[in-house]
Amino acid sequence: MGDLIDFEKAVKERYVRKLEAINKCSFDDVISQLALIERRASEVICEYYQLMLQNPNQVVLRLPEFIEKVREANPQRYYESLAGGPKPEWTGSLLDILGMIYPSLERDERESGLKQCLYFLDSIRSDYAANQVELINDPWLAADIVITRPVYWCGYKEYANFALENKTWKSFSKKMNCTGSYFWLAMAVTHPEYTSLDVRKNFYEQYPILMDRTKDAIAAMVAVYGGRKVAREGLELEVCINERLVKHDSLLHDDIRLKIDEKKWVLLD
Repeated sequence: MGDLIDFEKAVKERYVRKLEAINKCSFDDVISQLALIERRASEVICEYYQLMLQNPNQVVLRLPEFIEKVREANPQRYYESLAGGPKPEWTGSLLDILGMIYPSLERDERESGLKQCLYFLDSIRSDYAANQVELINDPWLAADIVITRPVYWCGYKEYANFALENKTWKSFSKKMNCTGSYFWLAMAVTHPEYTSLDVRKNFYEQYPILMDRTKDAIAAMVAVYGGRKVAREGLELEVCINERLVKHDSLLHDDIRLKIDEKKWVLLD
């Protein structure tokens, strides 16, 4: 078995590189208005990342402040007026940073963090909200958002296509760091119709933390969506759970069933 890979470290390294890029940026690089706006937004994102490292208990409370701050990086919100919503790479990055500490929070703190995320997402168009969720790497936060607000489901077609194009672990592992979200990639990996056994086996072995939380996320979706179908159609819960569970790798079924019983997810009204 290869070396275990810490997906959280890999995510953090992305923000470290962003911070380094800001520090290296010369005056010539920010002459244009667009470059200046991007620099301002990156500075806000990196400030929030530093807050996460140095004072994580403030990350949840100050999320709305930083969302407003990064949106104000664009004078008169010119980009939003043209595009119809905030730039996902800016505001979605803030949600992603919150996701870095989300699993370590107490349940009431996670509820508060989820409410802060939804307060923002509910204020924009649903398709733009889904674009934000698509950038989240942490399985717990992404799952809690989409089970509470199914309309923000972003899917993982991009990752399914990537898996279909890279059937060997050698090819898959070489290119996977170019993908956006580790969680949505993991969701695609759990589907045998997209991935080879070679890819699934190596991915499960080398990303144990990511896979453990992804199984938590799948358990939340299977249980909550299945329960809603029971309420709508009067079917048996086990039937609805099996209907969703069968879409995922059978090697994961026993673990997912155990995680359904653990009920780690946060579901808001």
